[in-house]
Parts: sequence; C-alpha cells; structure tokens
Amino acid sequence: MDAEILEFPRRGGDRLVSSIARLETIVREVERIVADEPAAGVDRLLAIMECMGDRLVDLASLVLDEESKLQAQKAFISLSDKIAETREAVEQLGGRSHT
Repeated sequence: MDAEILEFPRRGGDRLVSSIARLETIVREVERIVADEPAAGVDRLLAIMECMGDRLVDLASLVLDEESKLQAQKAFISLSDKIAETREAVEQLGGRSHT
C-alpha cells in the first residue's frame, strides 16, 4: 500500500474544506478496497458507507438551511437503518465476511 500524504486545514480553518477532504479520503479508501481487496467483505464496505454517511451529514450541516439539514439527517438515519438490515441479512445467510 502506498503512503499518502494528506493536507489538513489548520485549526480554525474552513470546516467545509476539512469535511470535503475527509469525504474524499473515504472515497479513495472505497476505491482502493474495490481494486486491491475485492474479498474485503461486506462488513468493511458497510462500515465505510456508514462513515461516509456521517461525513455527508457533517458537510450538509455546513451548506444547507435548517429544513434541508433535517431532511438530510433523516435520510442518513434511514441509510444507517438499511445498512444494519443488510448486515443482519448477510449474517442470516451465513455469508458474514471477516476482515
């Protein structure tokens, strides 16, 4: 695995830039897993999806109005619920992957 240098905004810097940088890091991690570790397992990809959802909520809180923020939060709560349901279904099928 190649080391990657990430530049983070200085303390007190632009939170939007910081949120986008974290989201981009997650996207690169997903791309790397798919390319380099296709057998990494559903659990690991679902965990990354949860993290990405959290980052998107953070980002939404910076750029959306209050009503839109609430809608985004509800959507990501629903996404988290679906991820949990997917994990349960995978477990019931006996296909739980180990990472």
